[in-house]
Amino acid sequence: MRHWLGVTLRGLCMGAADVVPGVSGGTMALILGLYPRLIDAVGNLGVGMLRRLRTRTFWALTAVGLKDPARLPGTPEGTDAARLLLLASLAAGVLPAVTAGTRLLPPLLGNYPAQMSGFFLGLVLASVTVPFRELERRGTSRWLLALAAAGVTAWFVGLPAPSGGHARGMVTLVFDPPPAVDVALTPSNLTLRAPEDGTRPDIEYGLGTTVTVPAGTGRVEVEAIARPAGAAGNVPSGSIRDAEGPFESARVTQAADFANGRDPALGYVFLGGVLAISAMALPGVSGAFVLLLLGLYHFMSVTLWTAISYRDPGAMVVVGIFVASLAIGLLSVVRILKHLFARWRDGTLAVLLGLMLGSLRKLWPFTDYSAEGREVLTLPAWGDPDIASVAIAFAAGLIAVLVLDGVGRRLKRSAAR
Repeated sequence: MRHWLGVTLRGLCMGAADVVPGVSGGTMALILGLYPRLIDAVGNLGVGMLRRLRTRTFWALTAVGLKDPARLPGTPEGTDAARLLLLASLAAGVLPAVTAGTRLLPPLLGNYPAQMSGFFLGLVLASVTVPFRELERRGTSRWLLALAAAGVTAWFVGLPAPSGGHARGMVTLVFDPPPAVDVALTPSNLTLRAPEDGTRPDIEYGLGTTVTVPAGTGRVEVEAIARPAGAAGNVPSGSIRDAEGPFESARVTQAADFANGRDPALGYVFLGGVLAISAMALPGVSGAFVLLLLGLYHFMSVTLWTAISYRDPGAMVVVGIFVASLAIGLLSVVRILKHLFARWRDGTLAVLLGLMLGSLRKLWPFTDYSAEGREVLTLPAWGDPDIASVAIAFAAGLIAVLVLDGVGRRLKRSAAR
């Protein structure tokens, strides 16, 4: 039992990683020494295991393995019992971590975008050492594969996130006191919020383009766009009441309803789930990040919390479709990964290394926005107050992975004894 509680704790770490855009649950599994066993367990789910589930011998062995996995025999029934216990123990950790993460992360991402990006950058950069250390040979061909994968990934993550289906409308910001100097309001540094009203969770809004507020200006009217896609952002007038940004205080006035928010098609949700879980299974590729690029990350976060908190039937249908897509995608991609690691291990690790390096582009914490609303990477200005907090967050990400890596190595040594 103690062994499986340890696996559940590692599942908590994996679940927390899975909801972070830029961090992979597969990477966490690799760091914690679970990845080969996880791939083997999921890759062997099939008709054979389902048949054994119907036998008394299988469940008797499962009870034995629950107390002491070392006593399980090497028979097909004993091996499948160990796989089932591994998956059940991981699920006991992953599911609550994902549920909590979808509630906690969106506000942090909305209110502290630079600091969270710095934290994720530290996490991913430190995680790069994991597949690099696993490489048995580091010749020219491996480096070329890694560089090619890094280039393609950097291009992919640089694509603008889709904004179709997001509710939008006009709000007026009234500053008290008026700013003493010009203030630049950007999509990342201004957060508007429609507080929870008993039928939906908090909905956050941002700007589509940068707006400069001249010094001494008492009020400004801006167009706001809901950060999550979907109809949840269509709120009536007066719903948006809170504002956080680079000013002392501001009052928000929303004179008209927000409109044009459309839920993604269920087929698109299904496709997004398949792609996301495929990415989650890869060390170095974040499924949450894929959802972010597809414009589904905030939508699914809000929908999942709506289904859990308000028992909304429509939200439950969307969550059901998404869960089905995760199961189908996971069973498909893991079989492919199992084959690749068995036949082409070093080449696969080199590609994963490149994927991790290329994804760092999306995690750079200092950005600006062009007149068209396109995100542009920049260097921080001298004296930028965010530099210190981003550096601390970056260091925290590095340290977190190094600590987990150390724990994972000790667990591997203990298992080998």
